[in-house]
Amino acid sequence: MAISERFQGANVVDAGRLSPYWGEHAARYFRALPFVENKVVLDIACGTGYGVGLLASEASFVVGVDIDIEAANTAKNECDTNSTVLLGNGLGLPFEENSFDVITSFETLEHLHERTAFLKELRRVLRAGGTLFLSTPNAVYTRPVNGKPSNPFHIHEYTPEELRAELGSHFKVDSLLGQSLSDSFQIPPFYEAQQRLPRDTFTRAKLLGWKGFNKIPLHIRESLSDAIWGKPFYPTENDYHFEESTLDTAPVLLAVCRKDQ
Repeated sequence: MAISERFQGANVVDAGRLSPYWGEHAARYFRALPFVENKVVLDIACGTGYGVGLLASEASFVVGVDIDIEAANTAKNECDTNSTVLLGNGLGLPFEENSFDVITSFETLEHLHERTAFLKELRRVLRAGGTLFLSTPNAVYTRPVNGKPSNPFHIHEYTPEELRAELGSHFKVDSLLGQSLSDSFQIPPFYEAQQRLPRDTFTRAKLLGWKGFNKIPLHIRESLSDAIWGKPFYPTENDYHFEESTLDTAPVLLAVCRKDQ
């Protein structure tokens, strides 16, 4: 199990104004927060630990696990008395069966060859009645060519139907949702999404303006954004929606699963 894709600036707690990726990533953790109150939580492939810090604000205890030693060491800086980070492999977790009430696995499954083994291991350490939150890119949106994703770090990307079937072999899928940026952001902050924008003159002009605004020094850019729009220039966790109705258009899929009794 090897996961080497990291987004610079996204993996820092409260990095919203610094990174266009922060809001997209953090939104998944905030979605899980109501389910982790007073629970024991595993954050698998925790990266540099921003999710561990968020989850620990509500959970009784959080364990982050990552295979990358540098990321795991950095993640320890986000730990408090009710959280810890371990170096480990998702295909052989160092925990007994039924250890966790909630597991979060965000943007991990698509990196793996051994996806079935990974899901079996998550089921093993999840308690009966426990909840799994899992996100992965939506192949309907990313459109792999002959099954090969354009992202060189990804092994396989799922359509909603494929993901539901894959997860359904191990868990009860309570909900499958699309994660989308709010329509209030007419220009998305990601290059790939910008390439999909309409080619009309008005949209091209807005995109050019966005690129110019993005080059302004941070403190000036954010002051102007607050004055003009009343919010940060980059989307925050509050600017993403999770809806079943967007499964055919959303860039990311979020599954909420349960381990049956």
